[in-house]
Amino acid sequence: MGLRDSERQLQFLRELLTENAWIDGDVVELAKDTWAIHGVFPYDGEVPMAVFDTYVEAKYVLDEVRGNPTPDERS
Repeated sequence: MGLRDSERQLQFLRELLTENAWIDGDVVELAKDTWAIHGVFPYDGEVPMAVFDTYVEAKYVLDEVRGNPTPDERS
């Protein structure tokens, strides 16, 4: 996954927020080399909302969508 995919995921998450979705404030590891941003849809409950190959990509997008980028040394 590259920068273009991360930007696409970021836009998708921003659109979900306009639809009353709630994004959790952490990144979860689903499997080896698979990280997700998760949250709650009003009708579906808690689900993965965006999936990434690395923690760094997932954390970058989460920080951007939440509007509070922070440095993170985890890779």
